[in-house]
Amino acid sequence: MTAYLVTSTAVTPLYGKLSDIYGRRRLMQTAILIFLAGSILSGFSQSMLQLALFRGLQGVGGGGLMAMAIAGIGDIFTPRERGKYVSYLQLVNGAALIGGPLLGGYLTDQFTWRWIFYINLPLGVLALVFVQLAFDVPVPDESHRIDYEGATLIVIAVSALVAFTSWGGDRYAWGSWQIIGLVAVTIVGTALFILQERRVEEPLISLELFRNRTVLLVSILAVLIGGALMGVVNYIPVFMRTVLGKGGTNTGLLLMPLFVGFIVSSIIGGQLMSRIGRYKFITIGGLVISSIGCYLLSTMGADVSSLQTTLYMFVTGMMGMTLPTLSTAIQNAVSGDDIGEVSSLYSFGRNLGGALGVSAFGIVFDRQLTNELKDVLPKGVDASTVSQSPEAIHQLSPQLQGQVMQALVDAFHVVFLVGVAVLGAGLVFSFALPNDELKEQSGAEMRAAADGGGVEDADGK
Repeated sequence: MTAYLVTSTAVTPLYGKLSDIYGRRRLMQTAILIFLAGSILSGFSQSMLQLALFRGLQGVGGGGLMAMAIAGIGDIFTPRERGKYVSYLQLVNGAALIGGPLLGGYLTDQFTWRWIFYINLPLGVLALVFVQLAFDVPVPDESHRIDYEGATLIVIAVSALVAFTSWGGDRYAWGSWQIIGLVAVTIVGTALFILQERRVEEPLISLELFRNRTVLLVSILAVLIGGALMGVVNYIPVFMRTVLGKGGTNTGLLLMPLFVGFIVSSIIGGQLMSRIGRYKFITIGGLVISSIGCYLLSTMGADVSSLQTTLYMFVTGMMGMTLPTLSTAIQNAVSGDDIGEVSSLYSFGRNLGGALGVSAFGIVFDRQLTNELKDVLPKGVDASTVSQSPEAIHQLSPQLQGQVMQALVDAFHVVFLVGVAVLGAGLVFSFALPNDELKEQSGAEMRAAADGGGVEDADGK
C-alpha cells in the first residue's frame, strides 16, 4: 500500500505537464497501460518484495488516471457546465469505491487474491478502447522542454515524505536513523525542487501559479479534505469491528453509508454549481455539514445503534459536495494552457493529503490508545494488536474487556475530533476563496482563442 501511495502521489504533477505537451488522450492511454502492466505483474508476484515493487509500478499508472479525467473535462466543457460532468465522474468513482471492495472480496473468496489484479486487464482494455474512440481532446501545437530535473526531485521528495509518514512509529521508531534520514531527504529534496522550478524557463509546477489566490487556497483545501476523508475511511471500519463487533472483512459494506453520502453530495454540489454559476458557498456548505458529521462520529460509543452510525457516516460523506466545486474552481482561475497543470496539482494535493491523513490519524490513535492501556493490559499484550483484532479482546478477562473497550472508545473519540479540526481548518480557508463567476469557454476554446486557432486534435489533425 505504501509503495502505491508513494508512486501515485509523486508522479501526478508530471502527468499534468506532459499532458499539456502531448495531449490528455495520449497520457491517459499511457497511464492505463502502465497500470495494467503493474496489475498483471502484481498478480504474478512470488514474494512480498515483488508485490511491493509491482504495486509501485501500478501506482505510476494510477497517479495519472483521475488527474487526466479531470483535466479532460476541463478541456471539453465550460466551467459553467463542468460541475455537472465532474459530479458524474464522482458518481462513477463512488460506485467503484463501493463495488471494488465487494468484487475484490468475492474474487478472493471464490478464486485467489491474484484475481483482484487480473480483473483489471479486461476493464483496462475496455478503457483503452473508449479513450481512443471518444477522448478526442485538442493538443497544443507547440514545442516544449520537459523539466526532467524537477521531475526527479519532486519524486524523491514526495517519496521520502510519504515513506516517513507511513513508516514512522510503525515500522521504525520516530527517532531512528531511517526516519531521520527520510525527513532530511524530504527537506533537502523540497528545497532543491523549489530552486529548480525558479530557475527553469518551463517548470514542472510553475510557482507563479501560487500567486493566484484561488490556486493556492484550493491546493490547501485539497490536502486537508483528502486527509480528513482518508483518515475517516480508515478508522470507521476499525471502530465497527473492534467496538461494535461487526463481522466480516469487507470494508466496502461497512463504509457504504459514507460512500453513498459522498456520491449524493457530489451530484448535488456539481449540479447546483452549474445552475447558479458560483462555487464558494457550496464548498462552505459541504465543509460545515461534513464537520458536523465527523463530530457526530466522535460521540459514538459501544451502545450506538446501526441507524445512528448510518446517519453519521452519511452526513460525514457530504464532504463530497466540495469535490466538483474545488476541481472546477482551480481550473476556472487559470488560462487554458494551465488546465492540465492545475488539475494535476489538485489531484496531487488530494493524494498527498490522503497519505498524510492516514499517518496523522494513526499516530493520534496509537498514542491515545497506548496511554489509555499502558497500565491496563497484562505483559505481552500489545495495544496495537488489541486495536486491530476483536478476537484478541475476547481472549481477555471480562473486566479487562470492559476497560479495553472504553479505552478504544476514548481513542476513537479523539481521532474523529482530529477529523473535525482538519475539516474546520478547511472551512476557515474556504471563507477566503474568491467567489468568481464561472467562465463560459472550455479549456480547448480558451487555448484556441489565445493561439489564434493553433491547436490540433488528438489525432494530429
